[in-house]
Amino acid sequence: MQIAGTNIDKNMWKSLFGAVAGWTLDAMDWMMLALALPLIRATFDVSLPQVGLLATATLGGAALGGIFVGMLADYIGRVKVLMITMVWYGVMTAACGFAQSYEQLLILRFITGIGLGGEWGVGAALVTEYWPENLRARATSLVHSGWPIGYGLAAVAYMYIVPDYGWRALFFLGIIPAFIAIYIRFSVPEPQEFVESKKRAEQSAEKKVPLAVLFSAEHRRRTFIACMLTSGALMAYWGAASWLPAFLATAKKLDIVKTGSFLIILNAGAFLGYQFFGWLADTKGRRISFMSGSIGSIIATLIYVNIDSNTALLLFGPVFGFITYGLFGPFGSFMAELFPPEVRATATSLTFNVGRGMSMLSPFVIGAVAQGYGLAAGLGLTAVFSLIALTAAFFLPETRNLESK
Repeated sequence: MQIAGTNIDKNMWKSLFGAVAGWTLDAMDWMMLALALPLIRATFDVSLPQVGLLATATLGGAALGGIFVGMLADYIGRVKVLMITMVWYGVMTAACGFAQSYEQLLILRFITGIGLGGEWGVGAALVTEYWPENLRARATSLVHSGWPIGYGLAAVAYMYIVPDYGWRALFFLGIIPAFIAIYIRFSVPEPQEFVESKKRAEQSAEKKVPLAVLFSAEHRRRTFIACMLTSGALMAYWGAASWLPAFLATAKKLDIVKTGSFLIILNAGAFLGYQFFGWLADTKGRRISFMSGSIGSIIATLIYVNIDSNTALLLFGPVFGFITYGLFGPFGSFMAELFPPEVRATATSLTFNVGRGMSMLSPFVIGAVAQGYGLAAGLGLTAVFSLIALTAAFFLPETRNLESK
């Protein structure tokens, strides 16, 4: 197949499918947790900050696991490690449905997070190395489009499974990624760019440790700024994503079906947003795409949390999702292009999961603020986090049409 003068072969499509499937099911896990939080709170009789700590523990596990998983992918391959992460989080998500106490669930969410944390960085490296520069941001945006699809699947499951079978049944669905991982492992070859960089590393007299390269004099400034960007962006995202279902259910008094419906419509907007920001990044630049999205996200968040009418909230939901979620579409290409192939998986995983590590504070802090001032005030903090990301993006170079240095 040919698109805009570029030959797209079957392995490119397979790599894209593998990354999309991994990210879709990754999102499904996170959303199942977010939707289940009010029900988990009632089951184990815990406070709002304690409920937020479940999301925090998952993010903590993701931050820890993601860094090491990225390094592993630079050593043994993107496809192999993508399979390992999907099997890991699939099995552990299902195990969460068997938790008999809050403490057990807290530990299981941390362990689940270790697998969840590695999926994004490895998938971003895989797609970046398969797809050409002129289509790369749109390809990684399609990967991110798996996120609202996963959210939508979780919302549908929530509406039709939870009323009859309870929140535990949601987590039992988590075993699905393990089966898809088998297909990915045996149908997607390693990208040629990784194979060649691996050969060069083996032939080199100087053995470089990927993590050490990222903090060398040549790369450390870029590494620190990229981590600042992901920290601000993901603190904003996870603060909103973890508490939006509870905000709709408690502050806006929506029942299970209405909450799920609102979130499906919001994520439909997000899906379109990913395509728009991917197009913007491929045509105007990765940096301008992210910065314009961050400014829009600050404005949209402040509007969304102050809407009083449920009808207006429903209508503005797709706009909110289009901007605040859509800006993450080209995220993978932007982070991956900042670093050379021999350390790319480590770099994307490190920067993304340092952001996740910082964002683990966000659900807890917002829960604590919400305890005293309401969920609208807590969610308003995400605008501050977006401002941090916007500032960091200003100091990063544009990577469109440039070879990674």
